[in-house]
Formats: sequence, C-alpha cells, structure tokens
Amino acid sequence: MNPRILALFLFLSTSATTLIFADPIDVPLKGTVLFLGDSITHAGHYVSDIEAVLLEEGVDPDSFELINLGLPSEGVTGLSEPVHPFPRPNVHERLDRALEKVKPDVVFACYGMNDGIYYPFSEDRFAAYQKGMNQLIEKVKATGAPLVLITPPPFDPEPLRAEGKVKGPGAESYSWMEIYENYDTEVLAKYSEWVLSQKDRVEGVIDARTPVLTYVAEKRKTDPDFTLSNDGVHLNEEGHRVLAKAVLSALGRDPGAVDRLDAEKLQAIHADQMVMHSAWVSHVGHLRPGVKAGLPLGIARATVALPEGEKPDVLFNGQDLKGWDGDSKFWSVEDGVIVGRNQGTVPSSTYLFTRGVYRDFRLLLEVKQTVSPAHSTMHSAVAALGERIEDEGGNAFGFRGPLLMFCHDWGVWDAHRRNRIVPPNQKGGFHAQTERTGDWNRIEILVKGNRIRFVNNGELVFDFTDEPKMLQESPIGLQLHKNEKPQEYRFRGLVLTENPGEELVTLEKE
Repeated sequence: MNPRILALFLFLSTSATTLIFADPIDVPLKGTVLFLGDSITHAGHYVSDIEAVLLEEGVDPDSFELINLGLPSEGVTGLSEPVHPFPRPNVHERLDRALEKVKPDVVFACYGMNDGIYYPFSEDRFAAYQKGMNQLIEKVKATGAPLVLITPPPFDPEPLRAEGKVKGPGAESYSWMEIYENYDTEVLAKYSEWVLSQKDRVEGVIDARTPVLTYVAEKRKTDPDFTLSNDGVHLNEEGHRVLAKAVLSALGRDPGAVDRLDAEKLQAIHADQMVMHSAWVSHVGHLRPGVKAGLPLGIARATVALPEGEKPDVLFNGQDLKGWDGDSKFWSVEDGVIVGRNQGTVPSSTYLFTRGVYRDFRLLLEVKQTVSPAHSTMHSAVAALGERIEDEGGNAFGFRGPLLMFCHDWGVWDAHRRNRIVPPNQKGGFHAQTERTGDWNRIEILVKGNRIRFVNNGELVFDFTDEPKMLQESPIGLQLHKNEKPQEYRFRGLVLTENPGEELVTLEKE
C-alpha cells in the first residue's frame, strides 16, 4: 500500500497505536535536531509532543536536543501582502547564522503558509516559493545535515467564513486578516504537492496536510463546526498533536504515544521548550519586530535545569528598569541589557536595587565588564542580605552588608562592616581562573540559610557560611563602584528563585 494512503488510517483514530507508517524516513532523532518554520512551529506544541514521546520511550535526554527556531510571520520568499504591518521576515536572512550557531545533526523545515501571502494562486509567487525552498535545501545540504521537509498544514476557511472574514475571487486585496477563500485548495495544496515531490532531493518529506484534513473531516461528521484552528491558520494544541503524529509516523515511531502522554509532564516539557525556544531565537537573531527577547542561552539552559519545584522569576524584562530602583545618571537599558556606567566621579558605590526583598534565593545572571585603557578595572558585585543606606555624596542608593564580587576581584566584601571576609586575610584583588575578561561571565549565586555559594562559568569560586546575625532579608543590588575613572558593566539574564534546593545547576560535573 502507498505509504501516504496508509498514513490516513493512523489519524482516523486518535488512539491508533498498532499501525506503522510504511517505508519510514531513516532519520534518527538524536544529537541536535533543528526545527525551522513560521508561527505554527513558533507555537511549538508539536515539537514538545515529540520530545515528550522520546522521553516517555526512555530515550536518554542527554542524547538529543530539539531546538525550535520557528519565527512568526516568516516565509522563504521575502514576500508580504501590501497591508502587512512590517515586511515578513525571510528565513534566508538568518539561515546561515542558524546553521552556524546550532550546528544541527538533523533539520526539519515547515514553510508555505505565509508564502502565498493569502492571495489567489500566482505563478510568480509559486516560483518565488520554489526558489526559496531550493535555496534552503542547498544551504542545509552544504552542512551535511539530513533535511526533512514538512508540508504546510492546510488553511481552514470555515471558521472565518462563518464570520464573513474570507474574500472571494476578484477582490482588490487580501491579507492574513482577510484571506482568499480558496487559499487552501488552490495555493497550499499546490505548495504541498511540490514539497512532496522533493523526496529524492532530501532525506525525507512529511505530509502534514492530509492528516489534518482527514482528522477534521472525521470530526465534522458528528460536529459540523469542528475546527483545529479558530483563525484558519494557527493550529491549536489538538492540531499540533495531529502534526506531531504525522512526524512520528513518518519516522517509523508510534503516533499513538502522543495520546498517552501525561498532561502535567507535557506541560512542564513545553514550558522548558519555550524558554529554550526564545533563547535560541534571540541567540540567532532576526528582523521580526514584536518578538520578546529570550534569556541568554547559558541562563536559559540553567533555568530549565532548575530542581523540580523552583519557580523562576525573571527580574529584568529586557526593555526597561521596571521593578528596579537606581540613579538614572548611572543605570540604563541598551540593546536588551542593563548598563551601569559612569564618566565622571562616583562619590560612593551606587546600586541598582530590586524592589522586592529576598533571603534564601538562587540568582542566575551574566555580567560583562568593559575593558580598555580608559576604563577602571574596579570590580562590581551583587549586593544582598544587608540593607539599603544613604551613602556619601548624597547617594540615596548605598548599601551596607555582603557584596558578592566579580571581575578583577572575586569574593565577599562586607561593606561598611567587616570589609573583606572571603577569601579571609586577602590583600589586594583575588583573581578567579574562570573569569572571561572583557566578555560575558555566567554567575550562579545560591543562598541557603547562612551558606552562600558562588559559581562562575561552571566552577565554584567560593563556599562561605556566615554568622546568622550578619545576614538578613534585603533587596538585591547591582554595584557600580566608587570611582573617579570611567566604568561600564553590563548585566543580563537575572533569573531568581526563592527557597531553592541544594544543587548548583551551573556547576560543571567532573
């Protein structure tokens, strides 16, 4: 039996577990697996479903990583409908960077929904789609990574038809808000057919269109208003399950495993997937406006490695200093990071403080010191477990208590009390071998009771237990040190959990 025909039977029942897709694609889901696509892939549920199935099968989680680089509005042509609020991003603007930064072992790509720009069929647009897909195929092939193409899912006009939001032939214009009513049958069907015809050029092609159409048709036998997409374009979670089954079936795996997934575990997997998705999208870079920046990649990895029960709170929104207090002469946000900078004199160390107060916590952040002949090498620090004070020179943002120092000097300085306490009796600056001078350093601070541990770039810098009376709940501050020379520090990440576990999540295991 033709494998595409056999595949239909797998989706007539959401619990089908015994039938196997004929002639499965011989591409293992191991190593670094990259998913490229538009807003459907960006939503990520089908990627999370696939990851959950692999884990449920007992696949070693260290043997694979599914990286979702889906980007809303994206296509392969660079075409946009005239009324689109910004030029639709073209995957080719970022594809070279994605392949270089991810270094995938396998690539899946799903494009087409946006590439017809929701208009009636046009030979020119179809040619642009073929050209864009051909370029994608050649670029991925040049890396040596196997490529699997997924057809665009179908457009469902019925939900929009009921609201009068589709347009018939001959309209002056169309858009993602007013889609041509036959966009699916006249445009996406042809694009999908072309993708399937590329099976001899790539390691595999997956028909995502037929399973979705078949599933909806079955459901509408008993519920005429059934849909997997309220706007006709974006599949809901149920639709993503159908998509995941199509991929798993094509790879010779049991599609019914999707229906047996534990909902709570799947939710946790998806939450971690989306943290990493945002981080990777930002790490690779793109031109699409309105996409919230993700965490730095290293901080994102640490965040998803947090012990069960620790709820991460992102202290910095990547846009402004909402939730922080500090002197605006010294503190600002540039290019999605917090910047502490002075050109003139800083009469006393000044801090950018959280408005919340904390006692037992885990803090993850990255910091970079600007290094040049003109800049001071004075350290910075995280201030914690002390108290805000007013300091010299009318400084309303001073601090008394532990300073957890980094860059050119590492350890603990007990400001306005005992001075240096870690390392004890240290004269002059203490150098950490792990410091990346002038580059980003990934820091983890873990406070449990009276014990303070500090990790930089995977290695423990100090493990200090203080007298209970010396530590108290307080805001957390970022330091710009007293100085007459220019200084500049940049901070990003800044993820905090309260009442943390004992394990250090960034400590490199030997």
